[in-house]
Formats: sequence, structure tokens, C-alpha cells
Amino acid sequence: MYFPIAPPDRHGVFVKRLNRFLGVAEVDGAEEYVHIHDPGRLEELLYPGARIWVREKRGGKARFYLTAVDLGDELVLVDSAVHNKIAAWLIENGHVLSGYRLERLEPRYGGGRFDLLLRAPGGKSAFVEVKGVTLEKDGVALFPDAPTARGARHMEHLAEAVAEGYEGYVLFLVFRKKAARLSPNWETDPKFSSAFVKAVGAGVGALAAKLEMFKWGLRFAGLLPLDLRQ
Repeated sequence: MYFPIAPPDRHGVFVKRLNRFLGVAEVDGAEEYVHIHDPGRLEELLYPGARIWVREKRGGKARFYLTAVDLGDELVLVDSAVHNKIAAWLIENGHVLSGYRLERLEPRYGGGRFDLLLRAPGGKSAFVEVKGVTLEKDGVALFPDAPTARGARHMEHLAEAVAEGYEGYVLFLVFRKKAARLSPNWETDPKFSSAFVKAVGAGVGALAAKLEMFKWGLRFAGLLPLDLRQ
């Protein structure tokens, strides 16, 4: 079984990033704007000359939508717009949280939202926050690749939800094939890392699902162990 990805229209060469969501790439011999949905730094992926796959986009400044980076020995998904759908597919097919049932996408909690609302086998409601991971160093998948105050708040809110009687989970989607374990990125974002470790200590469950990309889909490659040490 695999999760299907909308096939990119064509490939190109990355030129530069203009801001969080906009870059320039050479596609079909011409420089074009590309929309980058992933707000991370992606410095190890989106460098000048990197080979990328894009699909045509309707409306807006960018003509194309960035789908994946081709590193030669692996394809890396960089389309965070599909993260929640991937997480739902993993759950519905029993790869993670087997026995849980998806009830809603982007459920409200307090003054914000989580990514998924599930119904646990025992009947409890369970909130899930989904995080995509594209940074890998020496076999270790690291999250985040840039400071994320929003991500730290998500961890705090999950811990609050657990204290109120809900179940809470953070599901990391790891898109690097050489990753053998996952760790919070203490060096880049100690605030998120600390909030994550505190949330786990408060009863929030943490899962890291490894996914390998091919043209054009994702295979579930198993769960990775977590290393929370600083």
C-alpha cells in the first residue's frame, strides 16, 4: 500500500529562495516563481542548482508549486500541504495508532486548532499534531530545522489537553530514507525541544513514521525510535 502524490508536471533547477513561501527556479529554460509550502529553512535541500520537481499552479504570483527535491539517491517531499492527509492515511491503514478512527481534520481546541481529531478504541477523543521532518544528519532525523514558536505552543497545548482528560499525540513524518532515529533539534530550537520533552513527560505520545518517496507516491517504511537527550 502507498500514499499517492499528485504527479508533478515537470522538473527544474532551483535558483534562490525569496521568502518563506516563494522561490525562483529554472523550468523549461526560463526562470519562474515557485510556491514553497514548507516554511522550514530547507537549507540542505533548496540550494542553488538543486534538482526539483514542480507542478503547475493556478493563480497567484507563482506559476509552479514545489513538490519534491531530487537528491539523486532519494526524493524528498517538501509539500507540507499534504501532511495531514498522509497522517490520516497512516492511521486509517493501521500503520500508526491502530484501532483509532479519524473524526475530523483541524479540530478546534481552546483558541487554536490541532491537525487531527481521532476516536480512541476506548472511546476517548485524541488530538494529533503532525510535523514534517526533512532534515537528516548522520542518520538522525531532526525537528525543527528552524525555530518554531508555534510548534512549541502546540506541544504545550497537547500537554494541556492530556491534563484535561484527552489523549494527545505528536506524529512526525520523516521523509529522509537514511534516517534511523528522530531527535528534537536542541541546537536550532531549544525552546521547542524542551516543550516537546516536557509534553512527552506529561503523557503526550510521540511517534516518528518514516516514509520513502518514489515517482509518485510514499511508502511507509516503519516507525523510528526517538532520542530525546540534549
